[in-house]
Amino acid sequence: MSSLIDSEPGEKFRIGRIRLLGRQRRRLLEMGLIPGAPVSVATVGVGGGRILCLGESRIAVDAATARTIEVARETAHE
Repeated sequence: MSSLIDSEPGEKFRIGRIRLLGRQRRRLLEMGLIPGAPVSVATVGVGGGRILCLGESRIAVDAATARTIEVARETAHE
């Protein structure tokens, strides 16, 4: 598994582990970033943040948060 910070626009993933605790972790879970959820990267910001596509929603995470989200890349046959 790699971190979301290593992603590029257009890549598709499944959320793995979120290495945060408390309020920050709970907030990401409330927004739908739960283990196993499929996400794709829409845009990479200048500061390294990511805009994620999760279903019909778009979620922005900063670079520090992106480093704490482990993801598994979707393979071409899925």
